[in-house]
Amino acid sequence: MTTRRRFAGKRLPLTLAFGVLVAAAIGAACSGFFVSPTVTAITIGPTGLTVGPSGTLQFVASGTMSDGSPNQIVTDKCYWNSSNSAAGSIGTNNGLFTAVSESELTSPPQSSTITAAYQALTPATATVSVCPAVTSLTVGASPTTFTHGTTPTIIFTATAVFATGGGNQNVLSEVTWNISNTSVISSISSSGQGTVLSGTTIGDSTTVTATLCGVNSNNSVTITAD
Repeated sequence: MTTRRRFAGKRLPLTLAFGVLVAAAIGAACSGFFVSPTVTAITIGPTGLTVGPSGTLQFVASGTMSDGSPNQIVTDKCYWNSSNSAAGSIGTNNGLFTAVSESELTSPPQSSTITAAYQALTPATATVSVCPAVTSLTVGASPTTFTHGTTPTIIFTATAVFATGGGNQNVLSEVTWNISNTSVISSISSSGQGTVLSGTTIGDSTTVTATLCGVNSNNSVTITAD
């Protein structure tokens, strides 16, 4: 009876020890099934905005998670770069873009591609433009009429006055052209040349305006076949 009691007294510590080992083994096995989610891709924004001289714009980087959970903000974990120093600079670790001053800004608007790199993932990009306030924008064209069926080259002009002064400035290479009828003229080059397409008939026409820094031109020009 005494031997049996002594043996029974040792079973409890052995059972507890075995239980601890089993629990540790289960924990180790389970940890292999619950891997921390990782960032698989990033996007940045905003994009396509315009800021004034000395203005700032905060870019934000958002990471797509491998487990489908909500995106994580990884702005301060990215390396940021601005492609055009004539437009402005960006904090390499915080994504804060700062435009150049009025005295430094030449040939507005100046545009830059903003790039954010995160680990070994494909970098994400966005764009920003720097432009002072546009006081007026005027467009012109010559000739404004042409013989139907012919394909002459129309020469367009675009001049702007900025709030920073300097008088009328040639902004041909900076404006965005808006063409009402692209079957007459499909596009206008940065040097202001637009070629009439073939097949026009009498009365065919297109009206052209321009946009600069979010401001529409004060006037429009109409090109008509006669």
